[in-house]
Amino acid sequence: MTTRAVGAGAGLTWLQRALDLGRDNPKAIFGGALLLLTTLIAMAIGLALVMTAISVSAGTSGLISGLVSLLTGVAISALMAVLMAGYLQLLDAVEQGRPVSALQVFSVLGQSVVAVRAAAFMVLLMLAQNLLLGALVGLLAPDIGSWYLQTLQSPENGDALPALPQGFGPALLIFWAVGLLSYGVQAIGLGQIALRDKGVVDALQDGVAGTLRNLLPLLVLFLLAMVAAVVLALLLVIAALLVGVLAKLLGGWVVVVLAVPLYLVLVLALMVVMLGVMYGVWRDVCAAPGSPATTVSNQIEL
Repeated sequence: MTTRAVGAGAGLTWLQRALDLGRDNPKAIFGGALLLLTTLIAMAIGLALVMTAISVSAGTSGLISGLVSLLTGVAISALMAVLMAGYLQLLDAVEQGRPVSALQVFSVLGQSVVAVRAAAFMVLLMLAQNLLLGALVGLLAPDIGSWYLQTLQSPENGDALPALPQGFGPALLIFWAVGLLSYGVQAIGLGQIALRDKGVVDALQDGVAGTLRNLLPLLVLFLLAMVAAVVLALLLVIAALLVGVLAKLLGGWVVVVLAVPLYLVLVLALMVVMLGVMYGVWRDVCAAPGSPATTVSNQIEL
């Protein structure tokens, strides 16, 4: 297998191209993202209702409730992987100039092998990510778990929030680092499954190798995303204040008419950008079959 190492500036390029995605076939790109989002929301609501019904019938059995919650999370993650693979195929078709519709996001549901691989890949990646987080946080900040549980219980009991535990800073850095690595592995590996018909093991190997080779551009991407998040948060605060003023002047219906649609548009745009960056990472890092060979220094052979 071969992965490319790209320069640090690729992090900015990935973000720029993702922001420009809407210019080419916006109906397919935004329509596909809307279908993906609504499908996940509908499934999450349905599974939540099922989980609630099972929990009520099981009484106070914490084991059954925990198991149902775990299975619900796995099911949602598996479906998300399948739909994301379909959306990557949609983006690839747009990138190559092929005709495509928003319904392409469901295409992998008809590709049983790809669907199973995508779901298995996502579940394995989640398992590895959580195990790595648990091991590192348990080693460097063992009090984080009990502190988190206390913060959940404090509002219910009317108590003040507990002080930050020792090791909170390193734990936060661990979460960021593992999240960044997982995003890189997910982008490359899922792209290999959806667009290059790779198996789960090969996709994981490509994802890990490609991510490790491109830590610098991924770090640049992360820093840019953090800056963008701060700017977006400030804009949201300003928008919330404006909506609040309008609500006082015109009535609470303004919140429903303005805030809810704006929130949905924001979530949709963020989803398009996130998946667009994933496609850009895969495209630049993974050498396509038949493309000119990269130099030896830009290759990893496993």
